[in-house]
Amino acid sequence: MKEILVISGKGGTGKTTLTSSFIHFADNCIACDYDVDASNLSILLQPLNLIDFDFSAGETAWIDEEACISCGLCAELCRFDAIDSHYQVMSLSCEGCGFCAQVCPVQAITMQARPSGRWFCGISQQANTVLFAELRPGEENSGKLVAQVKSMGRKMAEENQIPLIIADGPPGIGCAVISSMVGVDLIVLVAEPSRSGFHDLQRVSQLMQLRGIKGVLIINKWDLNPEICREMEEWAQKNEIQPLGRIPFSNKIAQSVAEGQIPGSNSDIKEMLFPIWENIVDQLTVV
Repeated sequence: MKEILVISGKGGTGKTTLTSSFIHFADNCIACDYDVDASNLSILLQPLNLIDFDFSAGETAWIDEEACISCGLCAELCRFDAIDSHYQVMSLSCEGCGFCAQVCPVQAITMQARPSGRWFCGISQQANTVLFAELRPGEENSGKLVAQVKSMGRKMAEENQIPLIIADGPPGIGCAVISSMVGVDLIVLVAEPSRSGFHDLQRVSQLMQLRGIKGVLIINKWDLNPEICREMEEWAQKNEIQPLGRIPFSNKIAQSVAEGQIPGSNSDIKEMLFPIWENIVDQLTVV
């Protein structure tokens, strides 16, 4: 079993557009979306028979009113001021450290799992398993939710002898990106030809190289700035990142995404994208 991760240093580069098309081209794979803060791969894949599971990344204190003797020790010692004068826990302020439960003289405080989000499993129209997740607004530990989705994807691939996982990664270089790189065989970097896009590409590639993962480069909308496109490809080759292809700006791709359709399912768009997919498969065989 091997895993391909599609990432970019910033949002809006066409990462999800390409990932959905690669999943469409693959004969047999599991599709994962690790962008738990703004999951949208499922919009294009349109999975059916969805089942969802609660996810908890932390705990919140809970006070048993009958057991509480109102000594005030918990409220006094809580450094986050999460316990009010009526000895009620304010969940938005509680950091789940558990100190109040340790100091309570009558064990009236217990720590309970706090719902932080959900993860989903469904079947795409091509009969591929699709896994994605949603982290609740303001919640932390996005990396743990990514790890949950990744763990289930790998488990299902092993149990069903599915040879490939294709994952849509989160943008940037934060915890979710670091978590998404665990166990990956090949990273596909998607970039746009702009100065800011070049800078973000360099940042995420440093993270990739620190993890010792092989990477390849695709430049989307390359014809908007051919000069920077050439600079990016020259830089990539110097840094042992193989440029695999250029994708021109296309109104057909934009229209396909706007209609909620997988771009690669369109025959004209397939002519542009399928050769790049074949290059990725070739790179994966030598990893």
